[in-house]
Amino acid sequence: MNDSLLFRMSAFSDQGGRKYMEDVIEIRIEYEPTASTDEDYPKSQRHGGQGKAESAAATQTVTEPHGLSRPGPAAAAWVESLSDEDVCSVGTPASSETVVVDTRRSVAFFAVFDGHGGREAAHFASEHLWDLLKRQRGFWSQDHGEVCAALRKGFIACHHAMWKELPEWPKTITGLPSTSGTTASVIVIRGVHMYVAHVGDSAVVVGVKEDNSDITLQALEITQDHKPELPKEKERIERLGGSVMKKSGVNRVVWKRPRLTHNGPVRRSTIIDQIPFLAVARSLGDLWSYDFYSGEFVVSPEPDTTVMTLDPKRHRYIILGSDGLWNMMPPKNAVNMCYSHDKMAGPKGMSCARRLGCTALLFWKERMLRADNTTVIVLALQERGGPPIPMHRDEIVVDMATGIDQIPYPGTPYNTCEIQKAEHEDGMFYEEDEIYEEEHERWTCLDW
Repeated sequence: MNDSLLFRMSAFSDQGGRKYMEDVIEIRIEYEPTASTDEDYPKSQRHGGQGKAESAAATQTVTEPHGLSRPGPAAAAWVESLSDEDVCSVGTPASSETVVVDTRRSVAFFAVFDGHGGREAAHFASEHLWDLLKRQRGFWSQDHGEVCAALRKGFIACHHAMWKELPEWPKTITGLPSTSGTTASVIVIRGVHMYVAHVGDSAVVVGVKEDNSDITLQALEITQDHKPELPKEKERIERLGGSVMKKSGVNRVVWKRPRLTHNGPVRRSTIIDQIPFLAVARSLGDLWSYDFYSGEFVVSPEPDTTVMTLDPKRHRYIILGSDGLWNMMPPKNAVNMCYSHDKMAGPKGMSCARRLGCTALLFWKERMLRADNTTVIVLALQERGGPPIPMHRDEIVVDMATGIDQIPYPGTPYNTCEIQKAEHEDGMFYEEDEIYEEEHERWTCLDW
């Protein structure tokens, strides 16, 4: 399929200096539904683990009617092309057997959720958002406007579904309902189109090389942080009866609540405390922000959406990251770090996502700040038939065009690349091509 993508995928997530790990990564690759009926749309189940493990398993199988199981058309695997130098590279997956190509199309879903006020909202979104998006009318349309509208409806549906779970979520220390919420930066890849939906201050950035003579990449910022001080956000918040106040130099959405000592119904005479609370103007969760007079949420769950056509000749990297990355690294630095890493790092070295994440954590440390949760997903687009690119550890090749029945599932030896240790003259053993290795050991950025 000429209209399908081939890319290397890696992911990294670290707690940083926080007490709790509230960042969550979600990766799904599966079939698009057939054109017949909704009942024929298969339910997919993920393979592999979730959590801190880098490059969480993304391969999907599809459950067919009558309990039969058959693989989807997307491939995710290590592909090694051994040359005289014994390097590890990625290209179009090859096999000594016939490659089975399925006529059904693949769809890929990547998301970074950065939770706050508890882990419940981030985990709920990671478990339910994708399924809710797929159910929305127009999501599978070929019309970009309809797809974007479905993305917005799916976000709002996920937000309202959290409300039903609120009684089960842990209460605050003062006994109030949970204040858990989460940012959400989501991309959906269908064919050569990338649909983006976003709330909060996580971000999606694309590394662009406009000309082959360029020695650096340009950073295309696909999303804009939803900060309360933005004029359109502040106007919306105030129109709903909310307000924005500064606390410690940071603009925050105010939580208006009855004084904790208050008992009984809220009246006009009830003392209302105004607490500068949240540093983002949009999120999933944050149900405390519901305004009973307008019937809307002051902290909005409605995402900004966009669509772009991907061209592997120009678009080299797609980076999804939480603010733990972007607060330490400008987008242009991030895309060029991936670019230089692929050109300079030895084969089977650390992945692009790990390089970004560890560097961000080092910057937090250098500035003597408590590091935020830091989560990164990197998709390195590969031009079909183009020159091979060095393959790094913990990276998976995803080919949206070929079947996975020739490819071992994640967790097999084919999906990891052991670093061989060479003995030096001093009798010590050193791992090859590991940049900043000793510092990373102290900073807990190595394999868990």
